[in-house]
Amino acid sequence: MSFWSPHIKTDDFLERGKFILAWRLTILFLFAFLVLVVVFFNGSAEEFYTYSICVLLAVVSLIYLKKTHKSHPIYWFLAVSGTIIAAYTVNNFTELIHYGDFFWMVLIIAFAFFGLGVKEGVLFLVLNIATIIYYVFSTVNINIESTIPLNAQGKIALVVELVVAIICISYVIYQFVSMHKQAYSKLLQANEELIVRNETIEHQNEEKTTLVKEIHHRVKNNLQIIISLLRLQKSELKSEEAKRQFSQAINRILVMSLIHRKLYQGDALSKVRIQSYLQELSDDIKSLSDTGFRTKISVSSEIERVGLKTIVPLGLLINELVSNSIKHAFPEKKSGEINIQITCKNDLDFTLKYADNGTWREESSSNSSFGVELIKILAEQMDGDFKRTSDESGTTYLFSLKNIDIENSNYE
Repeated sequence: MSFWSPHIKTDDFLERGKFILAWRLTILFLFAFLVLVVVFFNGSAEEFYTYSICVLLAVVSLIYLKKTHKSHPIYWFLAVSGTIIAAYTVNNFTELIHYGDFFWMVLIIAFAFFGLGVKEGVLFLVLNIATIIYYVFSTVNINIESTIPLNAQGKIALVVELVVAIICISYVIYQFVSMHKQAYSKLLQANEELIVRNETIEHQNEEKTTLVKEIHHRVKNNLQIIISLLRLQKSELKSEEAKRQFSQAINRILVMSLIHRKLYQGDALSKVRIQSYLQELSDDIKSLSDTGFRTKISVSSEIERVGLKTIVPLGLLINELVSNSIKHAFPEKKSGEINIQITCKNDLDFTLKYADNGTWREESSSNSSFGVELIKILAEQMDGDFKRTSDESGTTYLFSLKNIDIENSNYE
């Protein structure tokens, strides 16, 4: 830290650069105009007072910068006061040569662009161009006729003005280029850090994806073991009713197992492709049935994927419906058709239409009533209801359901 490079409490290199530029240019102004005040101490009163005002402006600016460490007000202060002084001198001091004033105008414009921004820089550009236009059309001829040849004192003043103005303009350009390079360097550094972080996150995501898939795979395997144990125990049963109960339990566990298989085989770990899942589930239920019917099951869905909160009750619902149709709707037919259609109402609500072309013969057993009750419970889990119709063409269930994954996320 030194007088030329004061300490400023900020980590923003842009703010630091603006402050340093304002500080150093103010020092150069103060030095230049002190020299000019000394040169014109016994000379022209107009120039002496003008340079004295400039010295005063520089001193005030340095004091403010030292006490506040804020440069933005100083850019406004010096740009406004410099514009006013330049406009006044070129149009009122008609006997003087104004080469230096036009260099100061260029410096004011560059100073405003650097320290205040593009809009403010354009403002001071327009103001100084207006001063030049006014000078050319109103004052320049008078200035040419009234110009007094420079003496040694005037030549020294002109040299000081031109040299300091050129140095200041060059320093603004240098500071701009320097900060541009620094910003570009920081951008490259940040980009490299971002690339490294992205690679780390991608690697972590791959590890988590692999881990989650492995979990789903193991859950599916555990459910398959349970299914195998139930099938072994089923083969030892003599009661047909008990075997039927075991088959239903196996199918319900199969619903869960298939969900986990779809999850670890798919590209999304939290959502299942609903059409392929329901088609595969229906085909598996059909293949596990002991009826031997050649039942054709077709599935169509306007919804592509659903989450676990929706697919579990939906899968169990389809399991109950397909199982019931196979058992009760085709007692005399050797073939039949089941159509499952899902249509969207909106992002939250959807309709499930389940239809078979069989002739139902209801069982009066508790097992049949349990199946109906389970269908009601599963529909309620999806905040829905249903209507069942039956005629000579078959039986149709029409469900109005909600995608409870979306519903829960909206509440959250």
